[in-house]
Amino acid sequence: MKKLLKTISIIIVLFLSAQCIYAQEITEAEYLQLKNRLKSDFMQKLKEEIKNELTEELQEKIKKEFIEELKAEYTIEPKQKLVTAKPETTIEINNPQKESKEVYTQKGETIKNTEYPKEVGEIELDKARYKLGEGLTFGEQLLVIRGFGNVNARYRDNNPSERFESGDNFFSLGEFDLFMTSKLSNRISFLNETVFEFDRGENTEERTEPIEIDIERLLIHYDINNLLKIDVGKFFLPLGYWIPTYNHGVWFQTTMDRPDIVNFQDKGGPMPTHDTGIKIYGSALLEGFDLNYACAISNGRGVNTTQRQNFRDINDKKAISLQLDIQPHILEGVRLGPSVYYDVIPEDKTEPNRENELREIIYGGHIVYTFRNIDLLTEVFEINHDEFSGGVFNTIGGYAQFAYTINKFKPYYRYDYIDYSNDDPFYRESELDFLDTSKHTIGLRYELSHFNALKFEYSHGVFDDKDVNVIGLQTTFSF
Repeated sequence: MKKLLKTISIIIVLFLSAQCIYAQEITEAEYLQLKNRLKSDFMQKLKEEIKNELTEELQEKIKKEFIEELKAEYTIEPKQKLVTAKPETTIEINNPQKESKEVYTQKGETIKNTEYPKEVGEIELDKARYKLGEGLTFGEQLLVIRGFGNVNARYRDNNPSERFESGDNFFSLGEFDLFMTSKLSNRISFLNETVFEFDRGENTEERTEPIEIDIERLLIHYDINNLLKIDVGKFFLPLGYWIPTYNHGVWFQTTMDRPDIVNFQDKGGPMPTHDTGIKIYGSALLEGFDLNYACAISNGRGVNTTQRQNFRDINDKKAISLQLDIQPHILEGVRLGPSVYYDVIPEDKTEPNRENELREIIYGGHIVYTFRNIDLLTEVFEINHDEFSGGVFNTIGGYAQFAYTINKFKPYYRYDYIDYSNDDPFYRESELDFLDTSKHTIGLRYELSHFNALKFEYSHGVFDDKDVNVIGLQTTFSF
């Protein structure tokens, strides 16, 4: 062990010396090459030292365990349907009435599977593999399928809106989020997020389907390098911190619900969250901080808050989003930056007060601190609507959220605030309610497992001068 410690100390000294000498003289590529070479030399010497210290019996045990792990990761062997025929790696299914064919796994082992007659429309999927936490993968393109869901229970002592036609004491199914990704090449990938939403009870006389299927994201991703990445399709807008960070799976977020100011458009959120177009983004590692940027050109809003322009742009005027995110090295875990969104909302000829286009400009800023057990998220937005004829309407909103992790427990607090302009025709004529909001929420998240969590929270809010208290319980999961 003394030789091992001596070798480690020599490698560390050489590595630090190389950093000090060449920090200002070599390029980034040369630095990475030097770092990788030193790391490779270090690992090789470390392996040799460990090998000399281990007995032959212990080496053989480690080798067998490693082989078993590889077998478990790269092959699927249903014990109920497979019977070992020979001590070799060939596995046969005892069914003489069926023909069999050979399937070659990634390790070159031969598995004989029964070839059942295929029905019309049946698709053959080879090399299927399921790994906990990574989802189901199959095919040479490695299509990965994951899912998220949640079930809620709530008690509310006062209904904040007459349009919400549901009881005040209820269980509810949350969203079922199906998340798929596939690697098309080393630098090209595909992403889809499809959400199954259940009838919420609003305007039931107009709703004919109990389940609504929404394709929330559908895009092709081009990874050029760290400075340039491109998404083409439907994506989250680069607006603030929460919108591009958290998808529809509530398992990712600490709280039961999203902050009101960044809620989704079809659930009463005042800002756009998804759009169809092209997004360019990347990151630069600078001397004192890391700089992340994102810029998007998209179709923009429809005539109202819920209309989505996935197929066309009504007024041919594109929306532009720009976001900067700075991570200073001196303050580990801190992220901050501004964002801006510009669009021209088309006129709505069905509404008497919406006969003119509206210019929309959204200014935002975020300060985030996530380090070790602490999560601190703050965002502020100002939404400006201009009728081009002189009428200007301003809406201000934001939130502040704090959470602290203690083993499997995570207590949290959040404050939501929105002040709408009462005369804003875009919100006033909407089928959804946009109420002035001042809400305090306290809660506790408990991790039952790595992929299932319970959340309990209490909130007190004032919505247009109406006091509302809500007690909620949620189980959320990922698979």
